[in-house]
Amino acid sequence: MYWTKRHVLICTASHCSQKGAMDVAGRLRIELIRKKLDAEIMVNNCGTIDLCDMGPNVVVYPDNVILRGVTLKDLPDLVAYLRGGDLPDRMVLNAGSPDEQQRRAFYAEAIKHDGPMPVEDFTALAERHGFDQAWIDEQARRGFIARKAAEEGAPLLVTVTTKTRTRYRLNAPIEQAG
Repeated sequence: MYWTKRHVLICTASHCSQKGAMDVAGRLRIELIRKKLDAEIMVNNCGTIDLCDMGPNVVVYPDNVILRGVTLKDLPDLVAYLRGGDLPDRMVLNAGSPDEQQRRAFYAEAIKHDGPMPVEDFTALAERHGFDQAWIDEQARRGFIARKAAEEGAPLLVTVTTKTRTRYRLNAPIEQAG
């Protein structure tokens, strides 16, 4: 094993890959070799970091930085940052980022409802916050929400999961359906 100054993880799970993550990873590796930074900066592919709708996503350690929506055109700024330059703020994702605040506001409103919500109500709330059905489906797939019927044959209900409450620091208790 050799030691590096930085470790870059690039999400190459299906959604990020569909948005060009493999191209970003490959070109970043080439650029780091060209700039003779490959002994200082290790680049690895990784599975999801649960931000698929914002991808491709890049995590930089030990900086504890998440960059979202990274494309090939962003590579000069990313390489400059990795060389010790300024953090490309337009790509940084943190709790104060507008898109994270939008998600937190949505989920905070969703948990104000008395127990699990009917799918139609949850969908309408999501739409009011600017999220579409594909985003809702991705949230379910990633475990941020659970959709199930209270009993067999009953309509589906949506519950905001503990994973979401923890991530967005929403401390209201979860009420179980049925």
